Amino acid sequence: MPFDMLFPDVASREYRALAMAMDETLAGQLVFREHYCADRGCDCRRVLLRVTRARGREVVATINYAFEPSEPLFDDEPQIMLDPLNPQSDLSEVLLDRFERMLDDDASYHEQLVRHYTMWKAVVDDPSHPDHPKVRNETHDDPAFVPAFAPREPFRRSGPKIGPNDPCPCGSGKKLKKCCRE
Repeated sequence: MPFDMLFPDVASREYRALAMAMDETLAGQLVFREHYCADRGCDCRRVLLRVTRARGREVVATINYAFEPSEPLFDDEPQIMLDPLNPQSDLSEVLLDRFERMLDDDASYHEQLVRHYTMWKAVVDDPSHPDHPKVRNETHDDPAFVPAFAPREPFRRSGPKIGPNDPCPCGSGKKLKKCCRE
């Protein structure tokens, strides 16, 4: 969910933007809009940055930035990447490079993103916070809630597996592939 939904004043002062005038495809102002996780108790320590054109709100890149490098078992996942599940454009690679340069050139930007994450998670994790209902409601925390794609029990065969060249269980004497399987 977007950070500016809870903290519009902070976002208006602290969001990063690029003014591009190099060529027509990048011309104009691009805003790095921060999105954070709304799951209670999650400590993913990352931000999703949707880079949008200031005019028209067109998403031109979506960057996933983990605050720390990945731990073993997940160390093949890059710390900064174009998010594969969200909108990208032919400008995404260039904007990913610009974002990495912004982090290298200004260490306070990383600290700012971590501070925004901490502010966000304080609201998400505290049901008594006055802004909590903006990001969580009773259905989010209902133990009876069943996700749309709940894990299923594995299929268990009741008898032995019958191959296509085995005799058909109907008793015809034919192979399964020439009898009831058709």
